[in-house]
Amino acid sequence: MTAPGYQDSLDFLYERINYERISTTPTRYPFRLRRMAELSERIGLGDHVHANSSKPPIPLVHIAGTKGKGSTAAMVAAILSNAGYRTGLYTSPHLNQLEERFRINHVPCTANEIVGLVDRIRGVVEEMDREPGPGPTFFELTTAMAMLHFQSQACDAIILEVGLGGRLDSTNVFSSSVTAITSIGLDHQHVLGDTIAEIAAEKAGIIKPNVPVVSSVARPAAIEVIQRTAAEQNAPLYQLAETPAPAGASINDAGHPGGDFLISIEPSGDWGSKLCYQGRTAPLCQSREVTLAMEGDHQARNAAVAIAVTDLLAESGLAVPGTAFASGLASLNCTARIERFQLDNDVVAIVDAAHNEDSIAALIKTIHDRLADREITVVFGTSRDKSAEPMLAALAPKATHLVLTKYSGNPRYREPDEMLTMVPETDRRRTQVIANAIEACQRGRELASPGGGLVICGSFFLAAEAREWILGLQRAAAN
Repeated sequence: MTAPGYQDSLDFLYERINYERISTTPTRYPFRLRRMAELSERIGLGDHVHANSSKPPIPLVHIAGTKGKGSTAAMVAAILSNAGYRTGLYTSPHLNQLEERFRINHVPCTANEIVGLVDRIRGVVEEMDREPGPGPTFFELTTAMAMLHFQSQACDAIILEVGLGGRLDSTNVFSSSVTAITSIGLDHQHVLGDTIAEIAAEKAGIIKPNVPVVSSVARPAAIEVIQRTAAEQNAPLYQLAETPAPAGASINDAGHPGGDFLISIEPSGDWGSKLCYQGRTAPLCQSREVTLAMEGDHQARNAAVAIAVTDLLAESGLAVPGTAFASGLASLNCTARIERFQLDNDVVAIVDAAHNEDSIAALIKTIHDRLADREITVVFGTSRDKSAEPMLAALAPKATHLVLTKYSGNPRYREPDEMLTMVPETDRRRTQVIANAIEACQRGRELASPGGGLVICGSFFLAAEAREWILGLQRAAAN
């Protein structure tokens, strides 16, 4: 039974300006951090606003990055939860239900809690709507709701994932204990800038005076921007070494240039990896050995950032025993992040929200490492503001069959007929266009030979539809 007032609460939120659900995005978001700060003040979050206090009343981790920020946020939350801390995690977007954005110790908030949170902010929002200038946006409201939820539920720690960019993101009004930047790549250029340096400057906007920042950024132009910004803010910077040590190498003899912490990675069984972490700049002097349930070297790099961030939180009173690192990461899986499913006829399906060149490259590496002996069928659909052509240029040669589609329920999709012209000419004969996402997935399943692989990627929105379809297949097979 739906909670009383739940649909009305959703309507109240979704009627706001929502850049996740509009078909065209302005070249620069008309976000106003002053408006977000004002909203926060009026609903009782003033102590958390950075302009009022540089030290958060609840230890807070703020994470940005072109890719990896959501996984890293979940990893930090998992480690802290396993250490016994009541940990609030705010991420976006959600796959199926809004409640997924607001989690405490992995558990989403309830529909009743959504209603209560909207009731708490409704009067203030309506008052701000009557004032000059645009009213609060959807993302501003959900960010404020997250902070209210975590505060009212007496969380010991808060993890905030940046929505987009960093400098002008709604999450950036709050004080932080540690910040992190996972990666810098070309994405959202129409909003963040056309070069790596410009995008890095936007993401480095989360760095605050005297607040330590952890970075796994690899591109030199981005590293330079982050180093400069950290120096300007007098923020201690802890950088992951440029490349991981090869499997089997002694981490103490890795000899890789730069970096305040090092990692060594090797595969674990048929999925996941083993990670050896070594801090080498105080206070990051610990050694950690953990097994990751999540697949990919990029997830190992994310885990290294999460470990470094969590170690730095000790200075905010959140001491974490070594066992919490291992237990927190060993079973953590993030939905739609190279998520593996087993279908009948020994078909392995992977659902991935990869939607930019870097994340597609990570997906392709996983295909190469884990599915090299299987014929691969790819179902791809993406958004209008994404660089579809380079993603298709990378994916198409790896696919025995390629099916182009579009997701439903959101007008941001790119038409599959338009994407067909972006597929390299030599690969078009193996390409089909099926506009309906579920029909495209079903066709992909038919094309996947016994013992083959089915990869569905390109968008969070497509991943959400595909994941529900696969879960339905598994439920039907179990009955």
